[in-house]
Amino acid sequence: MMVIRPARLADLDQIERMAASTDPVLHSLPPQRDKLHDKLVRAAHSFEAEVDFPGEETYVFVLEDTSSGRLRGICSLAAAAGFEEPFYAYRNDVIVHASHDLGVHSRIYTLTVSHELTSFTQLASFYIDADLIATTLPPLLSLSRLMFIAQHPERFAEDLVVSLPGVTDDAGRSPFWENVGRKFFGLDFLQAEFLSGGRSKPFIAELMPHHPLYVPLLSPEAQAVMGQVHPRSQLPWSLLSREGFESDRFIDIFDAGPVMCAKRSMCRTVRDSRLLPVRVADGDAPGAAAGEPWLVANDAVDAFRATLIHVAPAAGGAAPEAVTLRAADADALGVESGDTVRGIPLPAGTYRPAPR
Repeated sequence: MMVIRPARLADLDQIERMAASTDPVLHSLPPQRDKLHDKLVRAAHSFEAEVDFPGEETYVFVLEDTSSGRLRGICSLAAAAGFEEPFYAYRNDVIVHASHDLGVHSRIYTLTVSHELTSFTQLASFYIDADLIATTLPPLLSLSRLMFIAQHPERFAEDLVVSLPGVTDDAGRSPFWENVGRKFFGLDFLQAEFLSGGRSKPFIAELMPHHPLYVPLLSPEAQAVMGQVHPRSQLPWSLLSREGFESDRFIDIFDAGPVMCAKRSMCRTVRDSRLLPVRVADGDAPGAAAGEPWLVANDAVDAFRATLIHVAPAAGGAAPEAVTLRAADADALGVESGDTVRGIPLPAGTYRPAPR
């Protein structure tokens, strides 16, 4: 069975393997063992902490094949992006240049370094093994974070943000970085990625331009990739777009990838997921095989679990008023009859069945 759970320090070896496999490189999942170790330690403290409002907490989740103990994916949440230092992005702006005498009225697009996304809750570190991409497991992994947010809203901000990788070539070079960032930093793109971490290092503010960049003055290659997601990151972009995330205001400060934002209360999973009582079946859940796939999660924090089940509709096709679980599903979620789970149907899409 495939289950989402909090990452543990004992997972370090497997997480290091996944971090080394990311393509494109994820600045929020550095392939350096010491940084991954520190991230897992912070996550463990975050899951154990009593929290009334978002702060420095980081939550790391893994997708585990419980039949083998192998980890097949990872994702994370930062309760408040840039909690210690501002979180930077480029904001898309428009400046109007006009001359009455010449009859000229021009709207010029500009990029301005901004830290207004600081304190947004950040979704990050999404990785799943390549052989699972065309299954139901990517939405399980990605949307489980929103289920956790829905279950524990006091831990998170109302505003959510995710920065997706921008376009790079096969050698890891970014056209936008080569035309913009390198001129200020004097570093290769990948060097800057490793140094920047979560886009909140002080050197970003120290070295990046303090005045707006006029987009028409950038190279055609740099302009062409602004707001464009890396081809291998189309999947998380698609999943989050269906949730209500939009990417029209900000781009990543390094590779110009899309920075997507959403209101927590307007995200499909947060808004539409429901709390449902649990009944554990003696055998197979009746009628479930004909039902639609649902994402379900328990209400725990450090013992959080989420998985996929098939839920039979109520009479007349109405939404179910309870969830009937197989014993194995109940064990995986750590629930029993009479408990409550949060559930929501997977978004409509073409996914092949995932392995159980």
